[in-house]
Amino acid sequence: MKAYPECIPCLINQGLNAVRKLNLPRDAQMEIAKRSLKFLAGFEEFEHSPAYYAYFIQKIVKEITGSEDPFYELKKKANRVALSLLREKLLPEFERQKDKLRFALKVSAVGNAIDFAVKGDFNPEGEVLKLLNKDFYVFDYDKLLERLPSAKLVFIIGDNAGEIAFDKLLVSALKDLGKEVVYGVKGKPILNDATMEDAREVSMTELCKVIDNGSDKVGTWLEDCSEEFRRVFWDADVVISKGQANFETLANTERDLFFLLLAKCDPIGNETGGRKGELILKYKDG
Repeated sequence: MKAYPECIPCLINQGLNAVRKLNLPRDAQMEIAKRSLKFLAGFEEFEHSPAYYAYFIQKIVKEITGSEDPFYELKKKANRVALSLLREKLLPEFERQKDKLRFALKVSAVGNAIDFAVKGDFNPEGEVLKLLNKDFYVFDYDKLLERLPSAKLVFIIGDNAGEIAFDKLLVSALKDLGKEVVYGVKGKPILNDATMEDAREVSMTELCKVIDNGSDKVGTWLEDCSEEFRRVFWDADVVISKGQANFETLANTERDLFFLLLAKCDPIGNETGGRKGELILKYKDG
């Protein structure tokens, strides 16, 4: 997916929304804004995905904050909030469901809304419960059901901290169907993306095999990923990719994929056949 014109101000705002959460002084925020603008102004054409440009802007954030994981505490908060919601609201409802896989897919997509690092203040419980009352706008569930009976290995590429806790229901539903599940996380910190530490914190590592991709890129840049990650990606019978950045970087990959996300902007809505604010399960043929 290539960047849209409206992605440019969004990239700047994403960086600024993030640093506001870090309570940086005004001069540091201004420096991030100026350097981000200068970086983006160096491109005559925007041929890459939005995630490509976001990565280099986050490198600026890391440099100015002097931290390799500036969103560490926000990720901890997201995990705590998500685990509480999972225990108190979602797990009991999951146990009551006849079609647990369908419900788990919705919970996993809704989890994409938990984004403390780049969103303004919001009520996570209220937003999650509101989204759970929505139907999927794009829902290629029939395609998934066609693929699963013959599938042995399902690979889920995770997205954010917090969200990873919600993905545990999806892993459980797939395991109940007799599938081997591998879950992928980032190899190094970037934004609020889930790492192996987050996987351990929410006990994902006790539920299934978790591998890291050896990379700190925004989204999934296969050329930058570890050999193990690439092997699982290509060998898996079914791949479920979580979140927008993974969609942006994997949409043109030459294998079949299921993209599971909340569309947070119009470009993603357009690219997935959905619209902003809607839940998406999109199948892409290889």
